[in-house]
Amino acid sequence: MIEYRDKVRGGIPSEELPKAREEFKKFAKYYAEVIAHPDVWNASRDIKFDPATSLIPPIDGPYGILHDLNRFVIDPAPSNRQLNVEPAVYLRELGAALDDAFKPLIESHPERIVRINAARVLAHVARTGAPAHFATVVPLIANANTPTEIKYYMLQAAAALLSAPDMNDPRVRKHAGDPKVIGELVKALQDCVSNPAMILPGYKAETASAEQLPVIALVRRQAIRALAQVKFVVIPGPDGRTPIYPAYTLVRVAMSDPALTPPPGPADVAEAIIGLCNMAPMQRQGDSTVAVRGYNIDVVLEAMLQGLVTFAGPRAANPSDRSLPWRGYVLRMAESMQSWQALFDPNFDPQQPKRFDPSLVPPVVVDIFKLVSANIFAPIDKVDLAGKPDPTAVVQLNKIQDRLTKMRSNPNRKKSLFEGVKETSIEFAPPEK
Repeated sequence: MIEYRDKVRGGIPSEELPKAREEFKKFAKYYAEVIAHPDVWNASRDIKFDPATSLIPPIDGPYGILHDLNRFVIDPAPSNRQLNVEPAVYLRELGAALDDAFKPLIESHPERIVRINAARVLAHVARTGAPAHFATVVPLIANANTPTEIKYYMLQAAAALLSAPDMNDPRVRKHAGDPKVIGELVKALQDCVSNPAMILPGYKAETASAEQLPVIALVRRQAIRALAQVKFVVIPGPDGRTPIYPAYTLVRVAMSDPALTPPPGPADVAEAIIGLCNMAPMQRQGDSTVAVRGYNIDVVLEAMLQGLVTFAGPRAANPSDRSLPWRGYVLRMAESMQSWQALFDPNFDPQQPKRFDPSLVPPVVVDIFKLVSANIFAPIDKVDLAGKPDPTAVVQLNKIQDRLTKMRSNPNRKKSLFEGVKETSIEFAPPEK
């Protein structure tokens, strides 16, 4: 495995593939048998279990199976590669072997804990973007009867798959999977965000209990985080032709569309804002990347400001609030807003993230970034010498709300995310009773 992993160039020669596949199969079979071994999953129930002294590996931690697998799973990001600079074949074959070994455990192993652990491992290795993983992950997410605990990890796997670069052309910002498969996955993710029954099998609003809503919110957040890894604001749908609009689903979350159950919380809208900044206002046409016509950036910015009001509300009301890792979220949002500016350049090269044409960035994007940085991000990030929130740093939500009011009072205000596409309207209808 190490020999195949560290090939510098050219990948695995075609004449070596049959032998390599047999080795990959043995490798994956070993890890699947470890995951399914009763001693392994029983150890997690023992409160006296010490992974540092035990021969039984846990799932997590420095002695765990996931950590051990990291030695063989090459990070597909070009800047993170070390020995193997052309790992596409290695990752494709490794993914196929791991998927063949773990899919039966996820779908049919008699022990629930084994099914969950196998799903966790698959989500962990899916960051390679291997084609085989799409064939397993997409149907499990699209199936409303997939158990909630399995869907939770499959949504994490979806996020990993969508964030993976295309190893065959890393200079172009596009997904690792076939466009039709990407469309199927994104459609399934949108359904999970919009329909609670896709997360909790058998859910019915009229008979829902108070205990079900937090579960739906927790798992739905993974769907939002996965959708936030989509690289474009519009993509071809499952049929390969009809467009679907992942950016609009995130706008609905950021603006707390009343039709969403349960209502999006501060963490949800933060993830949606990060996702909107990750989506280039471009689309792929053949071998080219072109700007999307009719994409209303003002609607995106209005959604972001509305989302930031929801996000920062608890922190503005109580500077000592600990309901979220506030500084972590503002760091991620600030970084995503900064990186967003490069995505307005159709010639952007992800291997050179600092190089882009700044003249293509709408001035209002820069202006909004400065506004929220000064009035939300900087105050939340500021702490005293003890690491506690600085009482002198006050979140200025009123300035964000003033800007929102100004945008909404504009007689030329745009009300659809995509011009002429009425299903992307931000005039949300109240939920049906």
